[in-house]
Amino acid sequence: MAASRLNRKQWQAIWAVLVAVLMCLAAGWFWETAAVIAIGAVAVWKLDSRGARPENAVVKSVRCGGCGAIGEPHWKSCPRCGATDWKPSA
Repeated sequence: MAASRLNRKQWQAIWAVLVAVLMCLAAGWFWETAAVIAIGAVAVWKLDSRGARPENAVVKSVRCGGCGAIGEPHWKSCPRCGATDWKPSA
């Protein structure tokens, strides 16, 4: 069986559930303890990042209408000449 490595968020969830379980047990709430353990197990399972796919952001480049420098569409002006007329690059 492969060793499971837990990430930071999972460890934080485990500690929070452990505190809640100890408080429920100290109060004598045994059914509530079982519910907290079940909710904690689901939380740890959902916080696993190994199955998550990375976001693929597509950044299209544009060319400056003044000097032809390559830039990004969210830039206000060209860093080379200061022009603000961006043209889509092919």
